[in-house]
Amino acid sequence: MNNKKQNVFAVLVGGAVTFFGVQATPAFAEEIDALKFSVSQTFSRDTNLYRISDDVPDNGPGRERMRGKRSDTIAVTRAGASFDQEYGRQGIHLGLAASRTFYREHTDLNNTSPDARLRWDWRVGDHWSGVLGYSYNESFVGFEDASGYERVMRRLGRANGGVNYWFHPDWAVGVSASSVRNTYRDDRRPWDEYDAREANLNLTYRPATGNRIVFSLRNEDGKYPERNKEEPDSLREWQQRDARFSGEWQLTGVTKISGYIGYSQREYEYASSRDFRGMTGSLALHWVPTPKAIVDLSWRREIGADHDAASNFAVSHSWILQPTWVVTDKVRLGATLKTTKRDYRGTAPDADTSLPGSAKYDRTGSYGLNLQYIPAAFFNLTLGIQREKRDSKWDDNRDYDAQTTWLSGNFTF
Repeated sequence: MNNKKQNVFAVLVGGAVTFFGVQATPAFAEEIDALKFSVSQTFSRDTNLYRISDDVPDNGPGRERMRGKRSDTIAVTRAGASFDQEYGRQGIHLGLAASRTFYREHTDLNNTSPDARLRWDWRVGDHWSGVLGYSYNESFVGFEDASGYERVMRRLGRANGGVNYWFHPDWAVGVSASSVRNTYRDDRRPWDEYDAREANLNLTYRPATGNRIVFSLRNEDGKYPERNKEEPDSLREWQQRDARFSGEWQLTGVTKISGYIGYSQREYEYASSRDFRGMTGSLALHWVPTPKAIVDLSWRREIGADHDAASNFAVSHSWILQPTWVVTDKVRLGATLKTTKRDYRGTAPDADTSLPGSAKYDRTGSYGLNLQYIPAAFFNLTLGIQREKRDSKWDDNRDYDAQTTWLSGNFTF
């Protein structure tokens, strides 16, 4: 762990310990319920850990990594603490957690990944409110997104802040800004590390019902510092402008919609052929038609979102359907159907540029079932199975299919 990272976590841990200690004094003893701890354990079996195509020959790239074992058993242990409390008009939200992952066969992939969040929701008088926060997390880049077969840990830090002026009980104007830093542990992928900064001008409508709609004009500037701008079609720097509506709205007593939708324009300083103009968004519909049925439907069309590990010029378009049957108060049976198309808008990563410039995209589909047992509000068990298959339209070696089964338990106190 480098010094900068140590300093960040020292501040986070020190602040959390100090804050928790203050709250534990007798004067605030009644608020100790705001402090929660959680522990979870997951065991899973993956039939194609490295997401390798059956078309790859036995001596092809990636086969040597399997060491005769295409599948593996994985154990993930996670522990965390959170504190969420309001003091008058001020809201304080803290969270610290860490996960430890063990692989039975491919032990070189074992890793520990921390994450942390700090957020202050503030309000002054009747007209001014805002937010100030920071989040940090490390996550394993799945082999479906990795160009090699080594462990790659992604580190994502995000600082954000904003202020609103409420000129009417239901209406506000405001500005917000954020800064994102994406790096990789052990300098695994320096050419994919990037910095991005965004600024927003917002108009918010929030009636007494609690619903919320925000119209935003957004500008984002980003750069991959380690990429060479002299290379042809270099994706080193970009600028993106958006106009979007976001928020959440209770359409009926049983239907709620949340997310955003808008129009985006992205331009690359040295690769105009990769420019993008079009509709983007991320919407989620939550529908409870009966006390025994829950339906979640989500749609996403975005350009290199934070949760996309692939090259940022890829446009990801996905649908997810998750119906749930509430069998009893303690048992739920759910299903997941998902389809994702990742369009690389030009030459795809590692593609043979001598081939005709036809459409280059991957299409991935998955489906699965899960059974959840909730014997108490603080404890639950989940058993699940998922099948996944990718069809690549530019490289048959990227095709794969895999099956994952898992058992997980979560305890909160």
